[in-house]
Amino acid sequence: MSADEVSPDVCYRHPDRASWTLCERCGRTICPECQILTPQGVRCPDCVRETGGSVTWQRAGTVAKTSGKPRGRAGRPARASARANSSGGSSRIGAAIGEMLRPGSTTPVLSWGAVAVALVLWITGFVLSNFPFAFLAASPSVGVQVWRYVTSWAVYPAGLDLSILSILLNVVFFLLIAPGVERFLGRAKFAAVFLASASLSASAMVLAGGISYGLFGALFGLFGAYLILLWHDPVARVRALVILGINVLFTLVLGASFLPAIVGGVIGGAGATFLLRLLEDRPGTRPSTRYLIVAAACALFVVLAVVRSLAG
Repeated sequence: MSADEVSPDVCYRHPDRASWTLCERCGRTICPECQILTPQGVRCPDCVRETGGSVTWQRAGTVAKTSGKPRGRAGRPARASARANSSGGSSRIGAAIGEMLRPGSTTPVLSWGAVAVALVLWITGFVLSNFPFAFLAASPSVGVQVWRYVTSWAVYPAGLDLSILSILLNVVFFLLIAPGVERFLGRAKFAAVFLASASLSASAMVLAGGISYGLFGALFGLFGAYLILLWHDPVARVRALVILGINVLFTLVLGASFLPAIVGGVIGGAGATFLLRLLEDRPGTRPSTRYLIVAAACALFVVLAVVRSLAG
């Protein structure tokens, strides 16, 4: 089977491996083994070669061989070994954390971190009488407390009724879509898209007279971002639209009051992704300029929500 005949949901170099990650340059699907992180995003080995780069792949966990004798004072190998064994557990944990946090790592730490923050604040609400929700959620009565439009995604009301079902559904669907988007966009772009989705979703809810909270808006923003990333592929585009439609219908069954959050989140995620990709191709554009333009667009919607809040 040639590369052109490979299904769009599997790696074009390994047709037996399913993947959602696309090469930033050619748009073909690539599995983790074929993903090469470059300053321009994730690319496949063929595109790296075509642009003059070099491709070197090592199996995960491979330790590079070194030649020569190890450095250090002679006569102390046993003592050094003892120290290494005594701190082996902590050093391995530290090395694992460092590997996860290093620039260029494909570990979706922002996706996992967002879920962890939301769960911790929700549990904290039971102890502090719903204080995180009261201080961080966005509503028409918050006035000029603009930080709420950026923090509302992290809180849920502390209750034992439908809030548990809402949190579980949000977390499950978020962890299904967010890690793949984070790996494809990279952490900086993912953070920008995530915050744009959350802030526009919160602004839309306040403009509609509702209260904004939870990962709900950011989740649909990532659906919008994923749709933009796959728009060039007709098959993948239709599949993404179907998944988005199913999630919208499922959410509306639980409550039509969340419709403004859905619309705001999708616009924020799709719009931020489109702007970042559009400005990235323009020569002479500084990386910071792209993020400033996205931030300015989000600030405009936040100002409109604040004006509506002050107007009562």
